[in-house]
Amino acid sequence: MSKFRSNGPIRLGRRDVLMRGGAGVLGTLIAASTFDIAGAQTPSADAVMANLRAIKLGTENPNYATQWTFRLVQALGYLEEVGMDELEVVLSEEYVPGLIGGSLDIAHGDVSTFLSAAVQSGLPVKMISIHRDSEWWIMGVAPGIETVDDLRGKSITGGNLAGRNTYIMREVLKKMGLNPDTDVQMVPSSGGSDSRLGALLAGQVQGASLFPRHEAPLVAAGGKFIFQELQKLPQEGFAVMGDWLEDNADTVRAWLRADLKARQWLHDPANKEQAYQVMVDLGYEIPDSFRALYEVEVSQLSKDAGFENAQSMDDFVAELIQTEDVPAGTQWRDHFDLTYLWEAQDALGIARRPAAI
Repeated sequence: MSKFRSNGPIRLGRRDVLMRGGAGVLGTLIAASTFDIAGAQTPSADAVMANLRAIKLGTENPNYATQWTFRLVQALGYLEEVGMDELEVVLSEEYVPGLIGGSLDIAHGDVSTFLSAAVQSGLPVKMISIHRDSEWWIMGVAPGIETVDDLRGKSITGGNLAGRNTYIMREVLKKMGLNPDTDVQMVPSSGGSDSRLGALLAGQVQGASLFPRHEAPLVAAGGKFIFQELQKLPQEGFAVMGDWLEDNADTVRAWLRADLKARQWLHDPANKEQAYQVMVDLGYEIPDSFRALYEVEVSQLSKDAGFENAQSMDDFVAELIQTEDVPAGTQWRDHFDLTYLWEAQDALGIARRPAAI
């Protein structure tokens, strides 16, 4: 059975974002019923037109906030403006093999995954833009932990001891004035962030790496976020294969033009309720506790599909090498092509970001 899921309902059992049976579908072609939403822009005379009418985009993350921008790209009519009729979103953990094998045109995922795949395979995996240019560093603590000193001698987890979340917890402890090697006990845990929340609530650990959506249930149980800081780190992006890029440069230009329009629209607080309604109409059930996180979620998404500057990527990749998420010696510039992003930013009057790499 294929791990690719497309054009059908997908249940999100481990998240509090559920699809409504057969009515809500991920990966459905929705161009034929484009939403009439106030604020959607009309085509400009000099808009580039795609050479492909349909594209397949792969992602492993079914969360509404992750898919927000590329759902809006179609729902707001921006794809039609640049000559594309169909966007098929394929949900799969194997988005890199799908990209390399040619069953996907564009893939969304972690920068570390794309860089590692490019280096280890020797194939021309090319990143063309950034999705999230910031990352929340959050430590949640169990009921009874009120101050930083209360964490001394306690157990802290970020999941896999060699993983990025453990690295983040160690850095957070340093920022709070604690030595992660002597003041606390760093312990491994299995599963994802929801499992870490469960371990906190069960008293198995006293501190854990969490995400914004965990705050409401944690506070309800008597715990809290003891540290919460947004870091400027270009953690997620979009990639294509180099030969596909050469053959379909106009489609990449068109996609990025449409993507930037959707990002600018989503970052406008005046569009908040409409933005949620689009996702609800697509079948997502979004609890009020998630709606309250609009600013928190949007703040992580790059407004212009770029990132701060070359130094920020240098620093991020250095961290990824330290945590062994990418091979030592990785030269990220060899695996980025921002030419088309800069063209899209120029066309829309957006300052180039980064200005150079």
